[in-house]
Amino acid sequence: MILGPIVQKFAFGEFWTGIPWGWDLTDNKTLFAFVGWLLALWKARQLGVKGRWWVVAAAIVLIMIYSIPHSVMGSELDYESMKVTTGSI
Repeated sequence: MILGPIVQKFAFGEFWTGIPWGWDLTDNKTLFAFVGWLLALWKARQLGVKGRWWVVAAAIVLIMIYSIPHSVMGSELDYESMKVTTGSI
């Protein structure tokens, strides 16, 4: 959540291209994973031992996110036109 946007700024000129400003899948995957773990942390602290299922659910969501290839719908530099384009599935 810190280094990713910095690297993206240097590579593509934008800090964040996911929701709510765009639909870059890599940024959106990062956002969903981060929100999922924040929710799990909050519920685990709130519920104690019973909150462990929230942690298990967050881990399953993270595994599902990791199963999506990094380059699907990613930004790419077209070397002929020197324009950055966002692909699709």
